[in-house]
Amino acid sequence: MVKDFSKGLAVGRKLDVELNKIPASPSRFDRVDGALAGRESLLGRPQPAPDARALQVVQALSLSTSAPLELPLAELDDNPLNSRTIYSEEIVVARANSIREHGQLVPILVTQSLSSPGRYTIIDGQYRKRALTYLGEKVAKCQIIEVQDKVEFYQLARAMNHERQQESILDIAFGYEKLISEGLAKTEEELGSIVKDTKSRINKLRAVLKLPSAVHELITASPDQFGISIAYELTLYQAIVGSEKTVELAQRIASGHLPFTKVQAIRNAAAQGPKPRRNVSRQHKLRDAGIEIGTLKEWDSGRIVLDITVADPAKRDAYLMALKHLQQQSGLSSELGAVDSEA
Repeated sequence: MVKDFSKGLAVGRKLDVELNKIPASPSRFDRVDGALAGRESLLGRPQPAPDARALQVVQALSLSTSAPLELPLAELDDNPLNSRTIYSEEIVVARANSIREHGQLVPILVTQSLSSPGRYTIIDGQYRKRALTYLGEKVAKCQIIEVQDKVEFYQLARAMNHERQQESILDIAFGYEKLISEGLAKTEEELGSIVKDTKSRINKLRAVLKLPSAVHELITASPDQFGISIAYELTLYQAIVGSEKTVELAQRIASGHLPFTKVQAIRNAAAQGPKPRRNVSRQHKLRDAGIEIGTLKEWDSGRIVLDITVADPAKRDAYLMALKHLQQQSGLSSELGAVDSEA
């Protein structure tokens, strides 16, 4: 009698989805950031969906009732072009606990290795492989499919991640960079045709890879708080203020949930530089026996202007001698300029 694995697979996939859910609900600012992601403006195109053929494969697998095979974990290699690069230890442990309790209900999706006969490359199931290794298991339930080339490796892995859990911007950026480093895309235009993404968005994602590793760690720990728009603002901010302050701002984003508009305002303020100090002046009225004889003005810049009229020759000479004495004590020199007869 042929066993029907469909119910078990359905339960497994449901558990898989639950383990990858992000508990926090996005704020209205996140929804704006998400709407802007991948667009030049709100009128622009949103991020395109994964490759159509990849989605067809995903949908076909979701309906499949074929029994999985058991393969040695030692024969399963990670997909070198997998769009996910960073794996959460917390999720690995949670997945391991689920497998310990329910068994491995969802098979690992693999294809025969193109370069190493007898081995298999994982298309989807990196977390399951790590969880099984964590539990000390030696074999894994797998489903084998045919893959045409390395590009399809990437597209399938990304489509599977897209179906189950939203990729972080770092996952996407590292995946794009792998396609270029492997020589599968020589230009951003070629890359765009493979990943079905815009040149502008590709450029921004690649820029995110130049952020400090400390910022990458924050993005990995709080992916829901770092959309592409906020992350790209950090790259612009880093170009102005350097890495140290960029890490500080990223920490504020991770802990304080700063919206895109606030991050943009901080970057714009940094670009404008500190505001020049106002050169404030203060004026003091000078009186002699209750009669105003002039003013003494001072400015924050250090400028001092004394303007007095002294009718008494003796007092005038006394003022002049006092000023000249102060001048000598200060080491200032002077020379007699042209005489203004109208003064």
